[in-house]
Amino acid sequence: MFSSLRLRGIRFPNTSFVRFKSKSSSKRYSETLNLPKSDLVATSKSGKAIQREQQIQEVCGFSKLYEWQRSQEREKEFVLHDGPPYANGKPHVGHALNKILKDITNRYKLLKGYKIHYIPGWDCHGLPIELKAIKTKDGTPQKMTPLEIRRKAKKFAEESIQVQSKAFQSWGVMADWKNSCYHTVDREFQARELDLFYTLYQKGLVYEDFMPVYWSPSSRTALAEAELEYNPHHVSQAVYLGFPVVPSSLTSLNINQLTYKKVYAVIWTTTPWTLPVNQAICYNDNLMYCLLQDHSTGDVYVCEKIFVEKLVNLLCKPLTVINEVKGKFFNGAQYTHPLTNEVLPFLPANHVVSGKGTGFVHTAPCHGHDDFKVAFNNNITIKSIVDDEGVYTEEAGQILKGKTVGKDADSTVIEMLKESVIHKSSYQHSYPYDWRTKQPVIIRASKQWFINTNKIKDKAVESLSSVDITPNASEHGMLAQLKERTYWCISRQRAWGLPIPVFYHKVTGKALINSQTIDHLKKLFTEHGSDCWWSMSEEELLPKDMLVQMGASSSDFTKGGDILDIWFDSGSSWSVLHKDGIERADLYLEGLDQFGGWFQSSLLTSIATNDIPPYRQLVVHGFAVDEDGKKMSKSVGNVVDPEAVIYGGKNQEKEPSYGVDVLRWWTAQAQLQPMVLIGPSILQRCNEDIFKIRKVMKFVLGNIHDFQSDELMPYDQLWPQDKYMLYQLYNLAEQVTQSYDSYRYGRVLGLLEKFTNIDLSAFYCSIIKDRLYCTAADDKARRSAQTVLYHVTDIFVKSLAPIVPHLAEELHQHFSKSEESSVFKSNWFALDTAWADCAILNFMQPVLSMKEDIDFAADVKRPVEFDLTLYCSHNLHNILQQFQSEVSSATSPLTEILQTSYTHLTTVAPDVIPDECVVLNGASKISVIEGVKEPEEYVLLLSPAMKDICERCRRYTTDNRKSPCDRCLSVLADGWA
Repeated sequence: MFSSLRLRGIRFPNTSFVRFKSKSSSKRYSETLNLPKSDLVATSKSGKAIQREQQIQEVCGFSKLYEWQRSQEREKEFVLHDGPPYANGKPHVGHALNKILKDITNRYKLLKGYKIHYIPGWDCHGLPIELKAIKTKDGTPQKMTPLEIRRKAKKFAEESIQVQSKAFQSWGVMADWKNSCYHTVDREFQARELDLFYTLYQKGLVYEDFMPVYWSPSSRTALAEAELEYNPHHVSQAVYLGFPVVPSSLTSLNINQLTYKKVYAVIWTTTPWTLPVNQAICYNDNLMYCLLQDHSTGDVYVCEKIFVEKLVNLLCKPLTVINEVKGKFFNGAQYTHPLTNEVLPFLPANHVVSGKGTGFVHTAPCHGHDDFKVAFNNNITIKSIVDDEGVYTEEAGQILKGKTVGKDADSTVIEMLKESVIHKSSYQHSYPYDWRTKQPVIIRASKQWFINTNKIKDKAVESLSSVDITPNASEHGMLAQLKERTYWCISRQRAWGLPIPVFYHKVTGKALINSQTIDHLKKLFTEHGSDCWWSMSEEELLPKDMLVQMGASSSDFTKGGDILDIWFDSGSSWSVLHKDGIERADLYLEGLDQFGGWFQSSLLTSIATNDIPPYRQLVVHGFAVDEDGKKMSKSVGNVVDPEAVIYGGKNQEKEPSYGVDVLRWWTAQAQLQPMVLIGPSILQRCNEDIFKIRKVMKFVLGNIHDFQSDELMPYDQLWPQDKYMLYQLYNLAEQVTQSYDSYRYGRVLGLLEKFTNIDLSAFYCSIIKDRLYCTAADDKARRSAQTVLYHVTDIFVKSLAPIVPHLAEELHQHFSKSEESSVFKSNWFALDTAWADCAILNFMQPVLSMKEDIDFAADVKRPVEFDLTLYCSHNLHNILQQFQSEVSSATSPLTEILQTSYTHLTTVAPDVIPDECVVLNGASKISVIEGVKEPEEYVLLLSPAMKDICERCRRYTTDNRKSPCDRCLSVLADGWA
């Protein structure tokens, strides 16, 4: 079966839309031709696109489109909930990728007949904004009160929102930007957030506890896992040490009879600064341990069996294995801490695994999650000697006091323990960093507020089975994180955020929170804003009636100093939908990192309060990198600024102005790949791709300038090649729709480009020029071709519209002949199922095979310079007669496809074949009986055209060079009449 795919290799005539070159005398007939008329500008010159686009946004009412569609009566609604971008400075290409993908989705759904619900939002709290607020012009931090910080931070966030909002609007993102946006700093939003916090508290899901959390000394606050990034090149100071075992505790090991000086348990750590608060050594009951004696000293070292060889190498002297025991034999064993001389226990623990370290794990409960569990299970009081900034406190002793983790703490501890050190070295490994300050974090126990995710994670995981996740493979990371997540630290020790609404009794330390306090704070926050938590006293913040009922005074309580994690802020943003009576969103569309962030925090808070996920579908996109796949960075100088893409950079030769649609085209081409490349050459290709489509559509529109929808020809009256094109157009339209439905926007562009370059430009437009230009304006043959071009325009405009709305609106204005209409106020294209009849492929196959033979013939540069005699079998002749009923014709559908000047159709072999003839032999399978195809041979005899060139149509069809051909004379005669 013939398909457009075979057209890839065909050498079609030149696709530029110009007439054949001729002598000046031919111009006398130019006024009689139906030449294309279109004022669509095809130029891609720097700066021209953005000028057109800004005008189009104004004329087509981009700013009013969202409001217009909300006023329409539509049965279906599509809800895309906007993940709030951070109000933290200028927008970057990551913003463009996200916002434009959302807008493509919304515009497609709008054309499909949906009413769109899309409320843009901003995440306004958080550390990065606070850090910028407290910095002076020279970048140094300054001491400020919480209220001063909050005022400056709010101003910075508001300014960022204005800059970002202006950019998003310039990108053509459809929304009600003036009246319908949400901000996590909004008073109503914060009131709803207080309600959510209390609901979770009532359900026993929110609790306060002293636990190890990821702590950022550079930010002086706790962090959630979603706020970490891992540096694979971090270098720690690693050290192996021998901790002396208490001899009397080793009776179960049966080594008392041995001659030895001391027994050492060998441990390894990459955090030497935690050794002063070591409170246990953990082992595994089921591992095998060896006792090795150094005969030169009499000392014995204990380690896991598979670590023996490495220990020998570390000590650089021979050791003898004197015993092997299972880990359980260390039950009851003790050791002496070399710094404090405390006698401490060996304890069994499952987190001790074979092959990692020495088989013994140094345990500092204040600085490790597993360590903390061991201490909790064994009633060990936890020691903490490091403050908020990672500095040793007075409790650490005079030598350590003031030493800082990550600077001089490790070296000081190692020096103090030098008698116990076996070996030390630098160790490069992946280590968690604060994602905002880009500095290492530590694990540090502190009193924090948590959500008990352990109670809801199973339900959250189960609920994801009802959520469609695209791409499919991307969901596994989120599932793994949810399954392992036992708690979520939601408190932060900063000023810029929503305060955790809790008061503490000054004597007992017990937390006070109930419906009365929450209702009172909601009123205050709604009236005065959450600043009142810092500006008002406890007397003003606590409800008087409640205090009377309790028999207490406001002076008995003090307000808490923590704020809520910003992931709790954004994770509660589904309340924006509930406010509008929407149970859950149809779609959340964000970057891959949100599986550990917003997707997860939204899911957990929604499951905890509403028992359902907040979304029906998740669509995930990747991250923008430069053309070499490297992360963009100002220091490297490979940052692509979306503003420079649109308006041009300082050097317009290196950074030309491409306009908005090139940025949107790039976004759509990105598909949902994990890494999205962007750079000068990629943007230039996007610009060229759009230019090619503009150029072809200028030709198409120019040839239907005198055509109206009421002049569309019935399908059964169309020429065969026109039906063939509608078949290809039908398949294109179906695939475009399927691609939009599956969020494969890059495939949409690929389909449109392929159709434009191969089916439309190289094939169809090149063969129909004569029919369009030279027949009578209202000739049915011309109207047949115009019918196809009309449908091509309709489908192209709507296929392009979600991705490049400026180009689509521009085309629509020329197409609809109206300056005020918008393509988005119409509907998605409707397809006539008659176009889908694949019988046209069988019917067209032999003629397309012949065209291919002619186009590839080395001796045939321009088929129009030849007359064709087509000799074939009766079976094939019967088919070809439906393309050309006459024996000879210069204007038949067959002649048009083959692009010769004349075609002579015969079943009788010619007696003589002139020497100057080009003879082409071929064969094509044709349907003889339904479902049965037989190869039918044919011979193409191409001889130099017998007639002269017609000055009007530029084909060799006239008997007299001074007079137009008969067809042109007929057209001219009608015109004169």
